[in-house]
Amino acid sequence: MENKNDIFLFTTQRTLISPSLLYSVKILEMNNLDLGDHIRDCANDNPFLEAEWPVNNSFFSDNNSQFLENIPKEQTLPDKIYAQLPFLKLNAEETEITAILLDGISENGYLNSDLLKYVSNEKNVSYFEVLRLIKKLQKLSPPGLFTFNLKDKIKLILEAENKYNKNYAILVENLENIAKCGPDYLLDKYKIAPKLLSDMIAEIGHCGAKFTTENEWRDTMDNVPDMVISRQTTTNFNLFVNDELLPQVSANAKLFAEISEKRCSQSDKKYMNDNFSSAELLVKAINYRNTTLVKILKEIAHRQQDFFNCRDSYLYPVSVRSIADALTMHESTVHRAIAGKTVATPRGVFSIKHLLPKEIKSKNYSSVVSDYSIKEYMKVLINNEPIDSPYSDNHIVGFLNSRGINISRRTVAKYRSALEIPTASQRVKLRRLRRNIS
Repeated sequence: MENKNDIFLFTTQRTLISPSLLYSVKILEMNNLDLGDHIRDCANDNPFLEAEWPVNNSFFSDNNSQFLENIPKEQTLPDKIYAQLPFLKLNAEETEITAILLDGISENGYLNSDLLKYVSNEKNVSYFEVLRLIKKLQKLSPPGLFTFNLKDKIKLILEAENKYNKNYAILVENLENIAKCGPDYLLDKYKIAPKLLSDMIAEIGHCGAKFTTENEWRDTMDNVPDMVISRQTTTNFNLFVNDELLPQVSANAKLFAEISEKRCSQSDKKYMNDNFSSAELLVKAINYRNTTLVKILKEIAHRQQDFFNCRDSYLYPVSVRSIADALTMHESTVHRAIAGKTVATPRGVFSIKHLLPKEIKSKNYSSVVSDYSIKEYMKVLINNEPIDSPYSDNHIVGFLNSRGINISRRTVAKYRSALEIPTASQRVKLRRLRRNIS
């Protein structure tokens, strides 16, 4: 019998990414905070990596006050409440009483009953007036503020989540009895199903655990921008990476040369070569990151110069692909570079992605607007709508269509949700509620 060995040849193509390129991409994706942590870790482990941290940060000087006033700061509980007070339209006396209440509020959102006596005597107002004001303040976010005990707090939180019903009312009113006698007390007296009771107790446990630390009230956004765009003239901008919060990094070639001249084992030589190469690679990756970011921001600033120069101008729609094509970069490189990074501009501090709004074409394709300008138009439209007959999403679609902008109701609803604007029916209820309280 004859045996045959057949040999087949196949031709394939693969794109291999070198480890150094992968590392550069990793550094490119980092914001300043993450990059600073990474440099610190590398400097602790690598004897040839020098990181000189800045002593004075000139970004926080008076010259950059135009950026600093727009940078979000850490917010305490009173800060978050003060930011919402304009929506309640308090009079002068109510504002003064609110300031006193905020001075006495705990970090968990509780008020002391003795504080009411003090306010009543100090401002010469009745208990009823103070309690009516507290009812107003309890509508602020997050729910559970300005309460006197855990029961009231849990009730407000459940009402805000549309979960408060007859069973929860029974459970809240019997918290002390449950603590003394256990859940069986409700099972026997009110005949609540064991599984339902267990789920409600778990939900109430989550409500009671909220707002137990000051960190619950703090804004988690990074305070310092990764990039800065400052205006020199109407067409020229000064662009730079805000690396004053980052160390100056270098590979210590002199130390490496001195140690290399000494006799050492092969394992020691390998250790020195690997660490020195890693130090050089980090320096190159940081330079590549900074250069890439400056190129991208320069192109964005050129396209959005009307927005930076004029307070009344909107952002022009710009796609990531058009930026990549103009800079002869890959589209994924631009996405990685701008992801999670912020920039300080003459108009305030924004996410870089915010400066690249999507394009919405008009019906006749004669004009192009961005989703940012549509959102701004929606805010103006809703702020000036009739009080008792607010505009629905379909009404807003009609207004936009009349301006030549072809947009669906679903898109309008998505933009409205992104702006944290309630629906038309919810806005009616909120206005009626405020009217009844006042």
